[in-house]
Amino acid sequence: MDSETRRGFAFNHGDWVVTNRRLKARGVGSSEWDVFTSYETAQLMLGGMVSIDESDFPTKGFKGMTLRIYNAERDEWAIYWINSEKGVLEPPVFGRFEFGRGSFAGDDMDGTRPVKVLFDWSGTDTETPRWSQAFSYDGGDSWETNWIMEFRRPG
Repeated sequence: MDSETRRGFAFNHGDWVVTNRRLKARGVGSSEWDVFTSYETAQLMLGGMVSIDESDFPTKGFKGMTLRIYNAERDEWAIYWINSEKGVLEPPVFGRFEFGRGSFAGDDMDGTRPVKVLFDWSGTDTETPRWSQAFSYDGGDSWETNWIMEFRRPG
């Protein structure tokens, strides 16, 4: 199968400089953002069915890694995250690319609070793709975007 979803993370390979905007406090109605730079190196494996990246957040003192695995039978991706602070593989989000946009959803915990999680990829056909993360603390009735990453090639 050569669906748009299967090819979804082909844009992400290589090196990136990333401008991050992350809410200083989640789930409390904050509008204060922390802005910082990170550096990512991503690669595709198994003919594009696996996408893996490592991100360095030098001003934050941690690194992170994303593992994305494409399931051809379901025509969807599972996305996993781990960082060097906790060393725990976080619960996955699942989804696909349609009409040039990637949408991925799952369930997680924000501290002791259960949350629904939504990842959104846009601009993947441009030189400046964008990823965002939103949490819902009320079962999906309302959403708070808490992290935005804007990618650009170095140099």
